[in-house]
Amino acid sequence: MESIPAIFCFFTAAAGWFYLFYSRAAHRLCLVEDQRVNRARIRLRRIGASAMILLAVAFAVGYYGTDAKEPTAMFAVAWLSVLLLLPVMLAIGLADLRLTRKLRRSRSQVAPKEKTR
Repeated sequence: MESIPAIFCFFTAAAGWFYLFYSRAAHRLCLVEDQRVNRARIRLRRIGASAMILLAVAFAVGYYGTDAKEPTAMFAVAWLSVLLLLPVMLAIGLADLRLTRKLRRSRSQVAPKEKTR
């Protein structure tokens, strides 16, 4: 059971790392999306990926680097940062979702769907 938090931290940091350095999905949208909006989407995704990496670090420090029986300032900082990073990631994800819905709406207005028989 002691390894489950480490596995969580590893996969969270790995996902953030991949999203930050290797994911090019937002870059490919530059062909169909306004340049300014696309740059904002790329920036949002980079901030979200950085937040994922910071979340993994804060969770690891909070779980392995502090003692819950004798809480210190580091304990409070680590778990407070975990609690703050989660809604930040959620808000960034929702902003990206909003941009995607806006893009879909604009694309459906440009090319209406053909009726199928």
